[in-house]
Amino acid sequence: MGGSADERFAAVIPVVSGEGGAALSRRDFGETIADITAPGKGYAYWFAPRYADFAADPRTLPLDAHMLLALVAPRPLLLINGSTDSWSDPTGEWLAAQAATPVYRLLGREGVPSDRPPLGRLGGRDLAVLTHDGPHGLPPQDLDRIADFLDAELPAPQRVERAPM
Repeated sequence: MGGSADERFAAVIPVVSGEGGAALSRRDFGETIADITAPGKGYAYWFAPRYADFAADPRTLPLDAHMLLALVAPRPLLLINGSTDSWSDPTGEWLAAQAATPVYRLLGREGVPSDRPPLGRLGGRDLAVLTHDGPHGLPPQDLDRIADFLDAELPAPQRVERAPM
């Protein structure tokens, strides 16, 4: 996740990122390391070659998604997933957000609440999760929630008066 290492990103919003993204790899659910690194049919080119070494037993992975999410703190982070998108693992993303929340709180920010919000509603502040009703993708209604999140999280741009030419 580029936003974890590059502070030029004011906010980070991974959309249905799943395995290798915001979902916990050690959970070994839905899309797995084995699925996405399979020669010829996966997405191995997205990852360092050594990532495939953990396909047989994801529990041996030395780090997991929640650690990368925590590296984004204290910047705003919104995870978006779909309720029926088992490959992106919305539960794994929620659990990763819960595990990263203590770091956000340590830095004076908020995170996700203990209970998941209803579908289509933002769950959390500063670090939040949005699960839309449906499959993998970004439906139009999620764009409104993204705008709401960014409006709440980022400072309003300052208007600069320009001198007449």
